Amino acid sequence: MAEETKPQEIIEEKIKDLDPRFIRQLESAEKSIDKNPAYVIDICSTVLAKHPSCVEVRKILRQAQFKKYGKGNPIAKFSAQIQGAIFGFKATGMIKKSQALEVMAEAEKMLAVCPQNSAALRVLAKAAESLGYWGTSASAYQSIAQFEPNNEKNLIAFGNALVKNQQPDEAMQVCEKILRKNPANGDAQALARSASVVKTMVKGNWENQDEDFKKKLKNSEESVDLEKAASLVSDEETLTRMVEKLKAQIETDPENVNLYRDICGNLRTLKRYDEALEFVRKARQQPLGKSDSTLEKLEHDFIVSSMDVKIAELSQKLESNPKDTAIATELEELKKKEHSYKVENARDMVERYPNDYNYRFIYGTLMFEEGKLDEAIMQFQLSQRNPKVRMQSLLGLGRAFIAGKKFDLAVDQLETAKKESKLMNDSKKEIIYELASAYELMGQMDKAFNEYKEIYSADISYKDVSAKINAYYASKSGK
Repeated sequence: MAEETKPQEIIEEKIKDLDPRFIRQLESAEKSIDKNPAYVIDICSTVLAKHPSCVEVRKILRQAQFKKYGKGNPIAKFSAQIQGAIFGFKATGMIKKSQALEVMAEAEKMLAVCPQNSAALRVLAKAAESLGYWGTSASAYQSIAQFEPNNEKNLIAFGNALVKNQQPDEAMQVCEKILRKNPANGDAQALARSASVVKTMVKGNWENQDEDFKKKLKNSEESVDLEKAASLVSDEETLTRMVEKLKAQIETDPENVNLYRDICGNLRTLKRYDEALEFVRKARQQPLGKSDSTLEKLEHDFIVSSMDVKIAELSQKLESNPKDTAIATELEELKKKEHSYKVENARDMVERYPNDYNYRFIYGTLMFEEGKLDEAIMQFQLSQRNPKVRMQSLLGLGRAFIAGKKFDLAVDQLETAKKESKLMNDSKKEIIYELASAYELMGQMDKAFNEYKEIYSADISYKDVSAKINAYYASKSGK
């Protein structure tokens, strides 16, 4: 990664450290940002040409750009995104050749035309990261977040840059935004732990202007844990030590629910699900944990994960001893137990949270697996209201209608799903494959062939599509 090769000792400049003439120009420019943003852009560009690491100037520049161009023309914005994406490929090579400053300058030229060019902003961020300009990198990701507020991948990158720039409180705010919408986001959970570690370091006055930060960490007995956590690197030994320290902290501060979250996150990574289950249950007994639905979901996840591990272990044993009926019986019983638990939990969650359509999707999927088609259809019809599971819900409806031999209804749902799926990814291939199957079962072979052909054109190796296409052509040539 870029951060492994960059010179970490580089520090970004502040406006107060610049030439007094530049400071006066910038002070004057800032006052004109509302009335004359073009003037501000010129001043900031001039300063950045000489002081590219001054993130404060770059932030003023971005404000002026947004002030002047706003959202911009949609056509111009689309064109700018294409140019930014193309430049992104070239920029990767330039960064490797130590031409990061040239990349940043070129990215700024694109942003001068359209400040909502997310591709150019990402290029700027990557180039800044390679130089250790973490404030600049964070600023670029923050700009993207202004017009792509729900882009979790960008928010994670933004949070990571804030951690590297030793802004743990700001990083935690980013984490909270992600986890409010998606509590199961593992990257956000890991980022929160890293921000917590950096906050501890900053609060403890670890960094000293007269002593190199890294040297001081190396002299500390906790340096390995802190460095690795801060850079989002976690090996088994490090995590195990962190778990032991968190256990000790929980003993002295048993009502701190965040400590339970941290230890559960580490135990999840270590795949010690039974232990994690104990701690999440303790967390739910605390005053702030009793009504926390995310902890409730976490408890369910650990129960299932624990059973999954045992199922995997039994499956491996059975593979080595295929004639062992005792193992086979135990495995079958555990699979049934897991399925029953999932169904019971999903039904309970649907009853308690009727407007949480994600739970309805999960319940519908389980009902489909049990062959209870009407119940599955009802749940999928409701769960499609959630954009996150809409495509899979439509696919579930299609499959349920096919299983019930209502092929025309299946086609309606799958056609809708196909139209709404813009990219030919695995999800869309799955939708088209089921649509083709529905046509095939209806005896409409030409329509089925046209659907299979779409997949074949994009991915010849997908399932048995190649065989179906060859069989169709063979049937035609035999007539």
